[in-house]
Parts: sequence; structure tokens; C-alpha cells
Amino acid sequence: MQPSVERAVAAVRDFLGMDVAYASEFVAGQAELRVLCGDGESFGVREGMSAPLEYTYCQRVLEGRLPNLMPDVRGDERTASMPATEAADVGAFVTVPITLSDGQLYGTLCAASHAAQPSLEYRDLQFLHVFARIVADQIERDRQQEHARTLELRASATSTLLAALGARDGYTGEHSQAVLELAARVAARLGLDEAAVDRVRQAALLHDIGKIAVPDAILNKPGPLTPEEWEVMRTHPITSEEIAVAAGGLADLAPVLRAEHERWDGRGYPDGLAGEQIPLASRITLVCDAYQAMTSDRPYRSALSLDEARKEIVAGAGTQFCPSTARALLDVIRDS
Repeated sequence: MQPSVERAVAAVRDFLGMDVAYASEFVAGQAELRVLCGDGESFGVREGMSAPLEYTYCQRVLEGRLPNLMPDVRGDERTASMPATEAADVGAFVTVPITLSDGQLYGTLCAASHAAQPSLEYRDLQFLHVFARIVADQIERDRQQEHARTLELRASATSTLLAALGARDGYTGEHSQAVLELAARVAARLGLDEAAVDRVRQAALLHDIGKIAVPDAILNKPGPLTPEEWEVMRTHPITSEEIAVAAGGLADLAPVLRAEHERWDGRGYPDGLAGEQIPLASRITLVCDAYQAMTSDRPYRSALSLDEARKEIVAGAGTQFCPSTARALLDVIRDS
């Protein structure tokens, strides 16, 4: 997080006169301490550590079982025997939620002291709410900046990889662009949000990137491949995954690229995934890839007619292709 979050947490500690203040994030049932200011060691806490939410004051406050402001934790029968009270020797505690602008609960902004703090009052709680808003705003700015950096890295890596692939096989580059356009339309037809559609676009654009490691004699062979050559060709999704992991900004696409040749019936490669085990972006890319390949001329065969290709998609739905993505593709083709 940016230093301004740390400054906000420090200001909370100083203003309230507490021993420690911290901002936590809720992740998978855990409260993870992101920023901590003060004597965390005496409470047995440090930045980066986590605790099950069910054992925290914060969870009970959010559930309405405890008040946000607890000037005398040990003197309150609701909190005196809680494990957190005894283990950390908490005398006073105050907490408010950190809520992002879209209403998402990020976590909590808290302050604690070993001694009871009978002077804590409503104005202190209002102060804490103000600083929770400041922290939330900075978290969102951090996320936006990180997202922008990720997009820049992804765009740079994608451009470099596609240029390298296009230099080896012009068809593959043109084919990937065509698959991208079709896959984006299918994803939208399925009702995916813009972020998910963008993920499908990226997967479709890079789905053949692993072919950069396939020997030219196999990649550009004018006739059918031998069984041995097919074994080599079937390694390209694994190479795609490895390239995505190694390239800045593309690691999240690695599982999708690896699974692009998995079949709905489990007879695909490289892992034999079936049905919903296959990422949706992979399923969309597969059916669009197949349709685009069917309707394109290749050195070893002529393109199928659009009607013939549609019939092949219908025939493969439920075996090679995910039924819902196949239907969405057929709808897109019909409406074109």
C-alpha cells in the first residue's frame, strides 16, 4: 500500500491515544493485517499475519453482536472471555468497516490499547469513520494503478509474442486475430461482463502462442501430420502456459491457454479435463478456433462452406465443444 495509508493508520493511533492501530483485509474467512502502526509485538500481532474472522472482535461488530466502540473490553461480559482479549491483553478496542465505493467490504480499520480507555466516545468513532474512508479511497487508487501497470505489461508482452509468432507463421497471427473477434462476440452473447470478455479476447489472441516452439517442418507441413508429429504439436498448450507464466502481466492467462485444446467429453489434451473443469475462456476459444479453422483455406485442404462448418459445430456440441458456448457461437454466426 501507498504511504498515505500508513499515515492514516498512524494518525488514528495518535489521535485516539491507543497502543496500536491497523488496517485489515478480509480474505477467505481470514482477517489479514495489511498496515500496522504501534506496538504490535505486545499484542502478538504483526503486518502480514492473519487470524480467523470468527475469533475477532471485528466479525462480531459487523454481525451486530458487539458495539464499534469498546472502552473497557475486560469489563464487558461479552468480550472479557474471548480468546483475543486474553491472548492479546486487550483493554480497549474500536473498529469500523473499510468499505469501497462499489459497496464491497474490504476489511476494517481498528485501534486497540492494553489499558481501558473510558474517555473514548462517539466523536472518536466518527473520526475513525472519516479515516476509514481515506484508507478506502487510497486502496482503490492503488488498485487502479496496479491494474494500469498490469495492462501495460500485458500489452507489451502480447505485442512482442505475437510479433515473434507472426514472423514464423503468418497464418497463425491472422487466424488468432480472427478468433479474438469471434470469441469476444460469443463471450458477450453468453452475458459475460466487460472484464471477462477482455480476458476471453486475450486468451483467444494468444491461444496459439505455444506454436512458436514447434519446429517449422511440423508447423508449416503442407500435408497431414504423422502420429509422432501430432505428439509434438500437442505440446504447444503447455508451452503457451510456460510463456504466459514467464511473460510479465500474462500469468493469470496461463491456465486458460493450457486448457484451450481440452474437450467437453474429456478426450482433449494435455490434461484430459472435462466439462466445467475447463475454464470458460478456454471453451469459448476452442469452439471459435475450430470454426475459424474450418472456414479458412490451408495448404493441405480447402475451407469448408459456412453451412458445413455450422453443421460440424452442431455435431461436436456436447462432445468436443461445450454445449452453451457452441449454441452462443451458432447464434452469433446466424446474426452476422
